[in-house]
Amino acid sequence: MRKFSRLKNCVTLIALLGLSTGWTQAADQQEPADTIFLNGKLLTVDAKQTVASAIAIKGDRIVAVGSDKQIKAYQGSSTKTIQLDGKTMIPGITEAHVHSIYVAKGMLGRPYRDYSSIEELQQVIRWLDEELKDGEWISVPRVPITRLKERRHPSTAELDAACTTHPVVFTSTRKSALNSLALKKLGLDGENFPDGLEVVKDEAGNIRLLGGSIGSLIRKANPGKIHKSEDVIEALGKVHAIYNSVGITSIFERANSREQWDQFQTLRDSGKMTVRATLTFRRQMKSAAMVKQFVADLALKPREGDDWLRAGPLKITADGGIHWGTTYLSEAFGKKRTDFYGLKDDPEYHGNLTFPVDQMAEVFAEATRLGWQMSAHITGDLGITRVLDALEIVNEKQAVAKMRFHLIHAYFSTPDILERGKRLGVCVDTQAYLYLKDADFIAKVYGKDWAERFIPLGDWTRAGIPLAINSDHMDGLDPDHSINSFNPFLMLYAAVARKDDFGHVYGENQKLTRMQALQAVTLNPAFLSFDEKIKGSLEVGKLADLVVLDRDYMNCPEQEIPEIKPTLTMVGGKVVFEQK
Repeated sequence: MRKFSRLKNCVTLIALLGLSTGWTQAADQQEPADTIFLNGKLLTVDAKQTVASAIAIKGDRIVAVGSDKQIKAYQGSSTKTIQLDGKTMIPGITEAHVHSIYVAKGMLGRPYRDYSSIEELQQVIRWLDEELKDGEWISVPRVPITRLKERRHPSTAELDAACTTHPVVFTSTRKSALNSLALKKLGLDGENFPDGLEVVKDEAGNIRLLGGSIGSLIRKANPGKIHKSEDVIEALGKVHAIYNSVGITSIFERANSREQWDQFQTLRDSGKMTVRATLTFRRQMKSAAMVKQFVADLALKPREGDDWLRAGPLKITADGGIHWGTTYLSEAFGKKRTDFYGLKDDPEYHGNLTFPVDQMAEVFAEATRLGWQMSAHITGDLGITRVLDALEIVNEKQAVAKMRFHLIHAYFSTPDILERGKRLGVCVDTQAYLYLKDADFIAKVYGKDWAERFIPLGDWTRAGIPLAINSDHMDGLDPDHSINSFNPFLMLYAAVARKDDFGHVYGENQKLTRMQALQAVTLNPAFLSFDEKIKGSLEVGKLADLVVLDRDYMNCPEQEIPEIKPTLTMVGGKVVFEQK
């Protein structure tokens, strides 16, 4: 009996040693994999930051990660073997903030072309003049004035210089500049203006900008095209294919309705979906009753769906934006900033907070009670503080940390925000790419200290707050030249180098290491959506979502990071992109 016991213990010990050292069974005892990758550099992004050389995939899952010798044990007669020849592999990238369904609609309507100055804007207008039918309105693709070389709206004269045969409108920072034909079409070339219209004139008394109800007037004159649902769904698939080409395997849609859920579901049911999508449902809910009604209208359960399509959080918009002059800040804007945005001079203006704290608390509490994760568009530091105030109220009766509340954008932090955010279990979804484009404008209009705190990736990371970096892509199909760039490697560069487009580094302490940045586009966003057990790293049992790169992300020169290109993207064990 003792001999049997000792023998049993030895067998158990051998098995445990085998598991702890990555020991793999012999091929004749192991079910063959569908695909194996050999001779690579696999950044697994697991808890130990393991670097392996090979991986085996069966169905849509990873069945083994280890050395070439270990993984060859999974090689059968029908196994596809891919030699990586030293190339780097990373987990599939999660783009945690996009509006791909709006990008798809854009494909069906006005074409997009990027620009960075008023001269280039005029060239875009001339290009659209040739593309559109006579009499059609030209709505210039939205680029914030913060990203124009001149950092101002174009004048009516400048728009007229580009086109006099189409009504032209340029909208930015909640204000619109129109050419003479557009003003005439709207009946705004005189002195009598409709109620609700905000008119900003230049020193000569000419209309410079229009705000307030101008949007509804333009939509009435130019209602736009209504696209067939089937056309939108087809275009959506094409957008996702472009995402695959840059290594994106999962997305968070950030402003959706039930109709858009149904469109995604149709794409999912067709078997043609090539990115996994978590949808965020947005409505300005101002009471518990409105939350109940919105949930009833959605007719979905929290986290309903599957690994391809999942119902994610509810969302409110709690303040404005840094590009619009409506972000809710801890200090008053002052004349320099209000003049820049074309706002009324108000020494007490701090920006716009959409909801009082008690109203947000009521909404958050009801969503939590119903089992829904919540998120809030919030950009300013005082705005974030007020959202946390609301969460503190909810937390007195309901544990909010388990809900992984999303602070969406969260451009600025403070020590108090960091401490409370960690305690309340919030997560952050922010746009590293914005730092590249907007840090210089922040430094000049807000001050250098604000630029150093802008997009504070280092602060969030040191505080232990789960951080996802992303693009907020909403228009255009070029990964490097869209609103906003969805090239994940440009985002990684922004996080690592923190060098803006003008060569400045504001806030050296906000830089991330290369591995921290990689985690912020893989494992961290998986945590945000409660998916960290099935994706975000290359580990046994997880979904086989992965990307092979054309160079070594961890060791290539820093300036080459934005130039990294995927050579292969796989989602669920199937190749969805391969470089030709």
